[in-house]
Amino acid sequence: MMILGVDGGGSKTAARLAHVDSSGDISVVGEGMAGPSNVRAVGIESAIENLETAIQAARASHDSDTTLIDVAILALAGSSRADVRDQVNSWAEGFSLAQRVDVIPDTEPVLALGMRESIGIALIVGTGSVATGVGPSGSRVMIGGWGHWFGDHGSGYDLGRRALAAMANAVDEIGEKTVLVDAIVQHLGTDDPRDALGILGRSTDMRREIATLAPLLIKAAMDGDQVAEEITLSAARASARLVAAAADKLDLGKQFPLGIAGGIVCNSAYYRQHLLETLAGKAIQAMPLTIIDNPVEGALLLARDEVVTKRQQP
Repeated sequence: MMILGVDGGGSKTAARLAHVDSSGDISVVGEGMAGPSNVRAVGIESAIENLETAIQAARASHDSDTTLIDVAILALAGSSRADVRDQVNSWAEGFSLAQRVDVIPDTEPVLALGMRESIGIALIVGTGSVATGVGPSGSRVMIGGWGHWFGDHGSGYDLGRRALAAMANAVDEIGEKTVLVDAIVQHLGTDDPRDALGILGRSTDMRREIATLAPLLIKAAMDGDQVAEEITLSAARASARLVAAAADKLDLGKQFPLGIAGGIVCNSAYYRQHLLETLAGKAIQAMPLTIIDNPVEGALLLARDEVVTKRQQP
């Protein structure tokens, strides 16, 4: 049987096509990548376009444009809302994507890879941020995931926005001096900090563009810039609060499995260290901690489980 797993976030969409044999083993046969497919961030048209691009690339890499897909799991940021799921399901049906299509939040594959004995917490810190978890009784909770207007604390967007604010304050001499001024203007290809607003405003996805400044800020923090250090530590603490709040609501105690995904928390050991130190300060320990670089693998696992369940039915 053929399965499809998709992980779609605020910066990219990854798709993998795979075969499931009679023993349940997964063999990836095609992969594709595209831009973001968070409907709330880029709109339904752009999200669908990127979904199609990633999926078609996965099919083409296996020369399988006409292969029948039995189960497709589309794990998309922002799909916790029913209206978003309805829109994506309508497209999938018209696209004849698969015999069965499930549209689920992008936290679910992270949970699938990070949980142990059916409990645990998933934390995503990429362009946006969210934590979700499953407790001993099977109860579930989501903390964060409100979007960049009044949420996404500790995320790449949050870091980038704070970096821009620090630059503006330094230029206006109402804040501390910081190397972020030179780093940001160089990144944007200008020599005038006041060009930043115009340059960013021309982007088709300003949220994503602002999030690309996060690595500059983290590097400045690692190099000892005090302003950047304070922002990074504050962001890591915000992410830790998401985890702690989820654990408290689920009554998980002080030790539980934690799966982490997203470019900020996975790609920066510095950020991750501050996150874990903040949790340790609350006497919380990830047991085990699973760093998930490719959440799409979790989407394939969920699709495989559906196939196995289907085979077992009379």
